[in-house]
Amino acid sequence: MTDRLPRVGRTPRAAAVPRQVPLWVTVLILACCAIEAALLLAGMAGYPAARQVAFMLGGFWSPLIHDGYGLYPGQPLLMFLTYGLLHSGPMHLAMNMISLAFVARELSRLLGAGTMAAIYLAGQIGAAALFAVMQPAAGPMIGASGAVFGIAGALVGYAAIVGHRRRRRMGQMWRSVGLIVALNVGITVLVPSIAWQAHLGGAAVGAILGIALALRGAPGR
Repeated sequence: MTDRLPRVGRTPRAAAVPRQVPLWVTVLILACCAIEAALLLAGMAGYPAARQVAFMLGGFWSPLIHDGYGLYPGQPLLMFLTYGLLHSGPMHLAMNMISLAFVARELSRLLGAGTMAAIYLAGQIGAAALFAVMQPAAGPMIGASGAVFGIAGALVGYAAIVGHRRRRRMGQMWRSVGLIVALNVGITVLVPSIAWQAHLGGAAVGAILGIALALRGAPGR
């Protein structure tokens, strides 16, 4: 996303609100960075298996959905939450966290931090669910990209409905969306291990929620 806000649903009060990343997003980014730093330090200290252990315990494993049990009690359910905290390396982490910060700053102004947090969680769960359906024998799947696509989808769905109602120009928003889609398609092609199914699941859930909120008449803040 670009720094420029889509001129959708803007009120004098909303226009005066500074574009800031919500606190929960900052905490989440710091947590993901701390986990990645710990895994990198463990590798440098001679414990490269630490990353594999983290993936085994916190990654998303589709077979566990069908088996109904894991390495510890509750893993088939907890992995829907923990997989988004893990990343394959600094590049993977940076891509997701930068995208999260930019999209979150846009969406939180329109829907508020609390609503966006719920959409993020729903997107992460939806991303994993579709991955499990389309890749029933795969794992581990890691990364926050499914949830990031969730809030991006919500931003698009919400802004499209409100913009259409108010006859606002949507060129900037669609250019931003096109850039995100192009980047992720390119990454998917260049890095075959990317779980595009999770991207699709998160985006679909987010778009549905964004459209529903716009149709319901969600406040701008």
